[in-house]
Amino acid sequence: MNIMNSNGIVTITEGIIGVGKTTFSEALSKHLNAKWMKEPDEENGNPYLTKFYEDPERWALTMQMHLLNSRYRMHIHAQWCALQSGKNIVIDRSYFGDTAFANLQFENGTLSSDEFETYCMTYQNMTSSVLLPQVCVFLDVDPEISQERVKRRMDIQTGRTCENAIDLRYLVNLKKHQDRVIDTLQSQGVKIIKLEWNKNRTPEEIDCEAKKVSEEIFSLTKKSFMDLYRRTM
Repeated sequence: MNIMNSNGIVTITEGIIGVGKTTFSEALSKHLNAKWMKEPDEENGNPYLTKFYEDPERWALTMQMHLLNSRYRMHIHAQWCALQSGKNIVIDRSYFGDTAFANLQFENGTLSSDEFETYCMTYQNMTSSVLLPQVCVFLDVDPEISQERVKRRMDIQTGRTCENAIDLRYLVNLKKHQDRVIDTLQSQGVKIIKLEWNKNRTPEEIDCEAKKVSEEIFSLTKKSFMDLYRRTM
């Protein structure tokens, strides 16, 4: 039985900052005939982003909790749509991927031990109602390439100038935590589709890659109902 014949499928797109998740996710959603859910700070603006870059220790917990709640709400909506209406969903950055940023903030000292424990407690409480996605598309990019793209994005989008504070060390360490998220998802049965994404692609090339990924997703064999209820992260 094809996985697309009953419940919809939830696909998440992951990758470090500036890799091109939003562009790829939009293309993939078209080929999957899916509802596309953009990352919270892409859709409505992150009210804490500029404040965080100006004073990380003051705003790290506030921003991280804001994003965790936004991504949790988005994921709950996605899984409800997939299970109840049979609609396919593509999520640009996931609830699970949020943990990479929280771990990095703790490692950097911008989250204290008590603050990190508060984040972890909230995350674990939320996880009791969150299902794992069936598919994760991982756009794998070297931190050096990511840094170049972030700078290019700042030149184009004036609202992104605060990202000037992102240095190479931050991106190297973020990738380490992002890789851990991907490994954990894979160990729990999530289908990982890893794409090497260092090359700059034209819109046509991105669309072609998205079409290939959609065909791979359509070919998946339907999992049992209980497989959708793995929750630990």
